[in-house]
Amino acid sequence: MKIKSIISPIGNFNAIYIDSLLAKLDFLDANDSIYPQDRSLQKSVDKFFSINEGQQFSKFNLQGTSFQLKVWKALMEIPRGHTESYGSLASKIGVPGAARAVGTACKMNPIPLFIPCHRAVRQDGSIGEFALGKKNKKYLLKMESK
Repeated sequence: MKIKSIISPIGNFNAIYIDSLLAKLDFLDANDSIYPQDRSLQKSVDKFFSINEGQQFSKFNLQGTSFQLKVWKALMEIPRGHTESYGSLASKIGVPGAARAVGTACKMNPIPLFIPCHRAVRQDGSIGEFALGKKNKKYLLKMESK
């Protein structure tokens, strides 16, 4: 396991690698330790937050249930600047009526930003919850809509 840090407009993260593949992003509190910076991943994060189309970082070591993996894959297919309801995502992966389970899979997302769970919203269009906080979800959605 290797840990490096990245900096973003919504806060700092520790990037955790297993077998040289990104496995998790941990959002840091103000007094958490910062490890040496990961320059390669930092470039991907900088591109994500630029006004241009975000780069899709593809070297992940994802650990989850088969349901979670299906949800995370479906989230990665939502284009930047768009949203999709939890219910619609459930139908898309073949489990209609499992909107809450999709929300739980979003909550368990180990690498927010790269698996864009912030693009999943409630059926009525309200933003719903986000592991990194509603304020950050609003920021990301607004940034991507430009």
